[in-house]
Amino acid sequence: MSMKISKLEIENTKRVKAVKIEPSPNGLTIVGGNNGQGKTSVLDAIAWALGGNKYKPSQAYREGSVTPPYLSITMNNGLIVERKGKNSDLKVIDPSGQKGGQQLLNSFVEELAIDLPKFMESTSKEKANILLQIIGVGDQLFELEREEQEVYNRRHAIGQIADQKKKFAMEMKYFPEAPKIPVSVS
Repeated sequence: MSMKISKLEIENTKRVKAVKIEPSPNGLTIVGGNNGQGKTSVLDAIAWALGGNKYKPSQAYREGSVTPPYLSITMNNGLIVERKGKNSDLKVIDPSGQKGGQQLLNSFVEELAIDLPKFMESTSKEKANILLQIIGVGDQLFELEREEQEVYNRRHAIGQIADQKKKFAMEMKYFPEAPKIPVSVS
């Protein structure tokens, strides 16, 4: 079973003053908006919360904020991750209630791990494939694309045959004075 974020709270991180997202358990959540409205800030906050201080954004504190960043992520398996305070103190509570730090967190999120630097340098197609695998629809999409290609190939072959027959018909000599012969089909 794949882990998904069931609740996300971010305050005073990069461009985000405060955001709370509770994604639908059976769907895809899209974070959208115009340039400069905080989409990347939300992604950076998730990477920082789950990946540790090595993913802490260079300007993590929201400009003009008097309170430090606060990040809280609750996963669908019950794992809770919080980073808060001036030093971005980490608190991790596993589904059984056991408390821990980055090492405990790493044991849960390794399967979700994405090499962010590599991802950011990937082509659009590579990024799409990585994301499709993460959300679990890559194989179904591949099968649909294969079926679509088969249908396209059949239609293309039929079109080529039709063009070929039309060309042969146009090359045939036409004799308007020839008598018409009735044809019976049995």
